Amino acid sequence: MRIQVKDFMSAPVTTAMEDHNVLEIRMLMKEKGIHAIPIISYSNDTLKVEMTIQGIITATDINKEVSEDTTVGEIMTSSNIHLVHPDSSAKAAAKMMLRHNVHHIIVMYEGEIKGMISSLDFTKLVAEHSLD
Repeated sequence: MRIQVKDFMSAPVTTAMEDHNVLEIRMLMKEKGIHAIPIISYSNDTLKVEMTIQGIITATDINKEVSEDTTVGEIMTSSNIHLVHPDSSAKAAAKMMLRHNVHHIIVMYEGEIKGMISSLDFTKLVAEHSLD
């Protein structure tokens, strides 16, 4: 049985903008019970509005010694963002996370964030499926 990313990803995904501050993100993560948030922006073309991923902010980032007024844009990770298609295999996603030493991957389809996969999602996947 081939397990695809869409079969175990977390959705919907909470997003934020670069101008949110650490206090806002900390409260949002606590309220939603999440550990990572994609940071997005919108470009307003005359024909359509497009969403762009600017980075990702994690619980590790906001728990560093920074002021609560620090903006997400100042401390987010913007260069090590990894994306996966919903139809990709769980194995391919796991290999990507291991190869790049990341704990979160954003699931994208047709320019939209469809979900996220975290290390915890893989733990849940293993707990739900027999490995015998």
